[in-house]
Amino acid sequence: MIKDRYHPLWLRFYSSYFRLLQKIYFRKISVISDAIFPEDQSVLLLQNHFSYYDGYWSMYLCNKVFRRRFHVMMLEEELAKRMFLTRCGVFSVRKNSRDLIESLNYANELLQDPLNVVTIYPSGEIISHHQQNFPFQQGFARIACRRDNHSHIAFAVVLVDHFSLARPEIRIYLKNYSGERSAESIELAYHSFYQSCVTKQTE
Repeated sequence: MIKDRYHPLWLRFYSSYFRLLQKIYFRKISVISDAIFPEDQSVLLLQNHFSYYDGYWSMYLCNKVFRRRFHVMMLEEELAKRMFLTRCGVFSVRKNSRDLIESLNYANELLQDPLNVVTIYPSGEIISHHQQNFPFQQGFARIACRRDNHSHIAFAVVLVDHFSLARPEIRIYLKNYSGERSAESIELAYHSFYQSCVTKQTE
């Protein structure tokens, strides 16, 4: 696997670069949530994965809401093309390989530090944000459901709409998860939250 080589200066540069892109390509970003996240716990963020910008939305939440260090799991073949991202907190996972366990263990190691956020995209691939029900990859449960994982679990659903304007608006719906730590319960709760977000988006 490829581990991250987190450096705050690189992260600051990367954040500034995407803030510029944000002003050019997007009209507005809104975080819709009344959730409160304990300061003494790390955060495991489960987020939908539908675009090139998904890592930036995760980083945006780390800076604006969680105020913790940003880390995200990315497919190794994609990260190998963009090695500079390791400086921003990105580490790799290779599906269907022995290295998968190493990546999952590394994510758990990061979550032992209350100053960290680890983002995973449980779909395991980019899918349309119109697809509300998608199967979670089994690997996520090896992080979320471990008995020694005391991190806080958060759900994020990112939806995009143009409405009547040229540039789209990004809405990030965010929620605490406090239910049973089982793969089935977490997946069902996420999909239920996703559907409620789509309903709010269309009201």
